Amino acid sequence: DGDQYTGTATLLAAIRLYYRFSVAWPAGTPAPLFDYVDSKSKKSSIRKSNSQPWPEWETPNDKAILELARLSTKFFQFLHPDIVQALVEDNESNRSCWESGLANNGIDPKIYLWPRSACAFPGIRRYAGSQEIAAYRGHAKLSSLSSSGAIRLDDNDFPKQIWAFVFTGKKFAKHGPKGYSLAHLADHKEHKNRFDQDFEIKNPNDNAPFPLFGLYTSAANTIYAPSNLIKPTDFAGSLRNLLMRKAGSLYGKFCQLLPSWLSLPSDDSLPEWSLENFDWSKPVGTSTNLYGFLEFRKKLIDQMLESGS
Repeated sequence: DGDQYTGTATLLAAIRLYYRFSVAWPAGTPAPLFDYVDSKSKKSSIRKSNSQPWPEWETPNDKAILELARLSTKFFQFLHPDIVQALVEDNESNRSCWESGLANNGIDPKIYLWPRSACAFPGIRRYAGSQEIAAYRGHAKLSSLSSSGAIRLDDNDFPKQIWAFVFTGKKFAKHGPKGYSLAHLADHKEHKNRFDQDFEIKNPNDNAPFPLFGLYTSAANTIYAPSNLIKPTDFAGSLRNLLMRKAGSLYGKFCQLLPSWLSLPSDDSLPEWSLENFDWSKPVGTSTNLYGFLEFRKKLIDQMLESGS
C-alpha cells in the first residue's frame, strides 16, 4: 500500500506511490507518474528541451548616458577639499611609521601609501571571494592574510568612517544618510579591476602594476550617491570617468588620486563631457570633527600594525 519508510529506496517508492494514488488532481488531468529518471539524463533532457536564447533589450546609448549624467551630477556628494587635504597631510606626517609597519607585516606599502595618497586606513581592504567572506564572518580561517596585501578585511564600513565622523562626530554605525549610498569612483578590488579600461598606464615597464587596495578607503575615491540611481558608477564608464575627473579638479592640487603609474584620460576628445557642462552640488562637510577622526584612525592603525590584525 506504499506505507514503507525504511531505507532510501523504499522511501522513494513510497513517495512515488503516494503521489500516484493519494493526491487529488483536477478533474480530467492525469496525475503524474513520478517514474524514476536518472538525474543526469533528466538534467540533460531539460537543458535540451528548454534551451532558448535570452531576448535582446535596448540599452542606453552614449547620448542617453550623457543625459543621465546631466540629470544626476547635482545629486552626487563630494567631501570638501579641506577635509581631504587634512587627511593627505596627516598621511604624510605618519608615512615613515606606517610604511615600516606595513612592511614588517609583509605588505608592500605602496599598495596603500603612494605619495600624497588619501587612503584613510592603510592595511584594510574589502574582502573578496567566498573564502575571505567566510573568514570575515568567523566561519573559517585564512592561512595568511598579509600575503594577500592586507592586515584586516572589511565589510564596506571603513570607507564610511571619515564621512560618519565629519557629519555625526562619531564612528560609523551601520546606517548613513537617508536615500544615499556610498559609491567608489575607481575600482579597488584586484579581481576584474577595470584600471586598464578607465586609466592611461604610464611607463608600464618602469612601474609594474600592483593592487589598488588603497583606493578602498581613499577619501578622494568615494562619494555619496542617491540609492535610487542604482550606482551608475558601476556600469557607465563615461559617467564614472566624469566623476573621477571631478574628484581630480577638487583634490588634485594637494592629492594624488592614483598611484604614479596611472593617470586619468583627458576629456579633450569629448567636449560634451567637459566638467563645466554639468551642474554640481557644493562639496559637503566641515573640518569641525576631523581631529576626532584623525585621532581615532591613528590609534586603530598603530594598534593594527603592531598586532598584525
